[in-house]
Amino acid sequence: MTPVALLYYRNPLGSITYDPLGFVALKWSDAPVTSAELQSLYAHTLQALRYHETCKLLTDQTDRQALSEEMQTWIVEQSIPQAIADCAYSHCAIVECSREDHRQAARAVGSRLTGPLEFRYFEQESDARQWLQST
Repeated sequence: MTPVALLYYRNPLGSITYDPLGFVALKWSDAPVTSAELQSLYAHTLQALRYHETCKLLTDQTDRQALSEEMQTWIVEQSIPQAIADCAYSHCAIVECSREDHRQAARAVGSRLTGPLEFRYFEQESDARQWLQST
């Protein structure tokens, strides 16, 4: 029997599940991104990482809208450092959006990161899952 992912949280921007293979998964919707909903989604992602005692995240951005510069800065300066400090967040597999402008916004966040977080970009979720399982 295949293990089933357990829903942890959902808001208009996406849903957070825990995959029994040992990581939290954040699946983005195509809803317009607001700061309040973004911060809520990331706060619950941090809680899920803590609760499930994992340092690994799969973020499926296939449908996600591009983030503003302000939102990107908040992720780089607040959200990710907090996750690293609180949960030893160490691995992030990113399934990229096919739209170039949205993909560039996601990569802009990655290009600004410093520190111990290892992250990789993938076209297919199966490849992202495989990488997380091997880390």
